[in-house]
Amino acid sequence: MNPSVFATRKAPSVSNPRARYKPLNPGSSLLPRGSVHAKGAPGLRCDIIHERDVELTMRDGTRLYADVFRPANASEPVPALVNWAPYGKGGTGEYFIEDSKTYPNRLGIPRSATSGLQSWEANDPSLWCDNGYAIVQVDARGAFNSEGIIMFNGSQEGRDGHDAIEAIAALPWCTGKVGLAGNSWLAFAQWQIAAQKPAHLAAIAPWEGLSDIYRDFLVRGGIPEGVPFAELLMANNFGKGEAEDVVAMLDRHPLFDEYWQDKAPPIEEIECPAYVVAAYANLLHTNGTFRAWSRLRCPRWLRIHNTLEWIDFYNEKYGADLMRFFDRYLKGIDNGWEETSPVRMVVFDPGHRDIVDRPEAEFPPARAVERALHLNLADGKLTESPSPAETRAAYRLSAAEPQIDLLHRFDRNTEIVGYPMLRLWVSVEGHDDADVYVQMQKLSAKGKMLRHQMIDLGLPGARTWMPWLLDHGVSKLRQLFYNGPEGKIRASRRGLLSDHPLHHDLNFERKIVPGKPVALDIPLGPVAMRWHAGEQLRLRISGIPLVPMRTPEMLHYPPDPLQRGDRHTFISGGRYPAALSFRSIEF
Repeated sequence: MNPSVFATRKAPSVSNPRARYKPLNPGSSLLPRGSVHAKGAPGLRCDIIHERDVELTMRDGTRLYADVFRPANASEPVPALVNWAPYGKGGTGEYFIEDSKTYPNRLGIPRSATSGLQSWEANDPSLWCDNGYAIVQVDARGAFNSEGIIMFNGSQEGRDGHDAIEAIAALPWCTGKVGLAGNSWLAFAQWQIAAQKPAHLAAIAPWEGLSDIYRDFLVRGGIPEGVPFAELLMANNFGKGEAEDVVAMLDRHPLFDEYWQDKAPPIEEIECPAYVVAAYANLLHTNGTFRAWSRLRCPRWLRIHNTLEWIDFYNEKYGADLMRFFDRYLKGIDNGWEETSPVRMVVFDPGHRDIVDRPEAEFPPARAVERALHLNLADGKLTESPSPAETRAAYRLSAAEPQIDLLHRFDRNTEIVGYPMLRLWVSVEGHDDADVYVQMQKLSAKGKMLRHQMIDLGLPGARTWMPWLLDHGVSKLRQLFYNGPEGKIRASRRGLLSDHPLHHDLNFERKIVPGKPVALDIPLGPVAMRWHAGEQLRLRISGIPLVPMRTPEMLHYPPDPLQRGDRHTFISGGRYPAALSFRSIEF
């Protein structure tokens, strides 16, 4: 199958009021220091030259358009930082933090943090121009005034990024040093572009972005739950022509094949230095970011944070940290960046205080030791030793809460770190497949759920009413808390590749025989979390999703109706060794 052959649909029109479309208007203007460009935003830190709709021609003749913000007082050429996305340049598109109605209180980001010139999930020109950089906001192929078909990532976006970087590097105001930065789509576009090895790409900073659309997003664990969010994205990527239809392609190509491989860039090919930001708690970005970082062969740094990506991206401390990275590789300043710890990680400690920016040489730390807790389904416990006899527990999907809980109480202070893996044995009645969801949760000594609060919106009484809203599924922003690492598997898509614990081999399907036990290996997301002596680990096994998507618009893909009412029976002990394996550190 040729990955260049794909289904398309009509792109949402730029005439839609949500697009806030601006007609093509090449030219430039001076944005004076102190001028205000958004409600409540601070004045610009310096005089900025704003070049509108700069034309960038791709190798196939397609013309893309970019806005350039560069310091007006620069006496010499400056390096360029590129933000690449189909969402629209600053002030256009549905996603714009200044007046977003989807997320309350600007997601906790103070208005003083941004000028209003930034595009969605991208660097603020006011800050970066004041520090001697140009910010280039590119409308990706097909978006708004850019020509062509809107692509849903893939190697075409990588080639376009390569050509754009080379064109930008040749502009008279540019030193020839170009970097890539940004969050989410702007991050996973970086993996594609950097793998193309543009000669003038000096460094990248993927800030939480998946690296394999099929495995990380659309069909994680073999379950096609990413379709609603794909639809949401495609409904908000505005253009004048066609857009690649990944939902239609998933119907045509349900298994991982050449088409989907094109959307999983060869991370090992990247040569320029990389500053990678990750989080344990982001359902969309976590696995892909950690897996991509682990595959890099270039100089690399990983920082793991404990909040939402937008708060972290516009945090003053980490903005300065990112600038120090780019100062080293785009400006050549000998600032000692190489002495930065290769890994700076957070350790969640719900009920206590998180550890932030702990320096490590690797993730997980080499000093962590392998452990296993075995499933005793008869007693509902996780035990240090396997049961010699078989134990069983079951649920029906028709139940109000189709789940099984198993508990383990730690007698010593224990930090679980790395990539937990669960081995289950399951038999299914009345069907040849099953979707299984699992999560590790932290309970107090008295059995109270201890959750990590990812965001404090600063709203009156939020600490009281936000948990209630989340529990009752009525919060506009639903993923406010992190309960623990989770995983999922569709039984017919079982199987792991050996190169990384988060890499499912999803290019085949093996239906199960009803009533016959089958082994499932389920990787849980990367984590570092502490349990103090007396606190409990709860392993929850369920037939329905355990983690809500972030907003009501991102609902899970409907479950297979043929599975409704089926009985899932889990077996452990004897001939069916079932265990939760992980690495741990005593503290």
